[in-house]
Amino acid sequence: MKKTKFSRWFIIAIIGMTGGMSFELPYLKYNYQVPMESLMGLSATQVGFIMSVYGTAAMILYAPSGIIADKFSHKKLITFSMLVTGGLAFVMALYPPYWMLLVIQVLLAITTVLFMWSATVKAVAILGTADEQGSLLGFAEGMRGFGALVTAFLTLWMFQLFGADSNPNSLKAVMITYGVFYIVFGILCWFVVPEETKQARASIPKAEKVTAKDIVTVLKKRTTWYCSLIIMGVYTIFAVLSYTTSYLIDIFAMPVVMATFIGMIRNQVFRTISGPVGAIVSAKTRLKSPTKIIFIGGIVTFAGLICLIVIPASKNIIFVMIGLVLLLAFFNYVSRGMYFATIGEAGTPSKTMGTTIGVASLIGFLPDVFIYPLIGSWQDTLEATQAYRNMWILGLVATGMALVFCMLLMRDIKKNKAVVMAAAETV
Repeated sequence: MKKTKFSRWFIIAIIGMTGGMSFELPYLKYNYQVPMESLMGLSATQVGFIMSVYGTAAMILYAPSGIIADKFSHKKLITFSMLVTGGLAFVMALYPPYWMLLVIQVLLAITTVLFMWSATVKAVAILGTADEQGSLLGFAEGMRGFGALVTAFLTLWMFQLFGADSNPNSLKAVMITYGVFYIVFGILCWFVVPEETKQARASIPKAEKVTAKDIVTVLKKRTTWYCSLIIMGVYTIFAVLSYTTSYLIDIFAMPVVMATFIGMIRNQVFRTISGPVGAIVSAKTRLKSPTKIIFIGGIVTFAGLICLIVIPASKNIIFVMIGLVLLLAFFNYVSRGMYFATIGEAGTPSKTMGTTIGVASLIGFLPDVFIYPLIGSWQDTLEATQAYRNMWILGLVATGMALVFCMLLMRDIKKNKAVVMAAAETV
């Protein structure tokens, strides 16, 4: 890479903030599902299907995203993606027809996933050694949360300023604000994010370049699938928790703005806090293994979901339920900060890091395809209490799966370390 006057931590902060805010537009439902329904004339199922279209397109694009990240300039990919995403935000602010919203979601998948996702993850990962992956990616996840936090609270202020759910222009103001941020940070990344020189690229031996054989090798590795299914379990909980806002409105009759505020605390504030906490735990304590940190978080999440399922929903215990949801969010974001670090912990070679990230993303984020239409259908057809009970049960199953594959991955990592130590002793 070219020498830069910026420290790697500043670079990681900018990359993380950029990546975090980039997904706020395609996942607008996370904080604004009810306004999308009331102001844009959509049903819960339609909102879910909009998310599903994005998730399906993203699923197809995650793997090639990894290949692109291994072959092209990170700086150019990130900058281009942010500029185009900003333009799409302005188009969404026109409240286009439903079919056009679906097209926009596909285009957002191209900009935020194909050109940007693996590029941002790898751009951070290559700034440190294998032992630093937990701390670097955990810090990046915290900065992703901080970027999303700043934009989310500013958009909430704009939403209220323009009359909240009583004025159609309020949601338009939210979309335009996101668009401005995307363009500004796209330009900022052009000046901050370093890129490999042509000489550095040319100096890479052909044997070190990613080939079809490398892709097959990635798919054959057990650890690729273990990491992928851990990501799937953690991500499913993330998707389930995205319904916090509608849960508080439907079950506890909380006002829209207040419920949106709680949703932002869960999604943006806890995301900002949890990532660095995981990074500190990984870097400064004996519990250095990202996989072990995810495993501990999974145990807490499993217990919390059982409480949400068995405790009867009542306005008298609303603060208890909010506390449980926020507790789950905290550990979920700790795990999100760690789950790509499991790929480095598993000993993945740097030359196939981007490809492995792409494959793991494709498999791990598969819930984007079906979860939102499924839960949206429950919301539209079932009594509210039953719909959310089904949702928590789905999360419980996903957590159980993550715990199982964490144990399998920890076993493989332990075996690999034993082999390396034995080989070192024989030298």
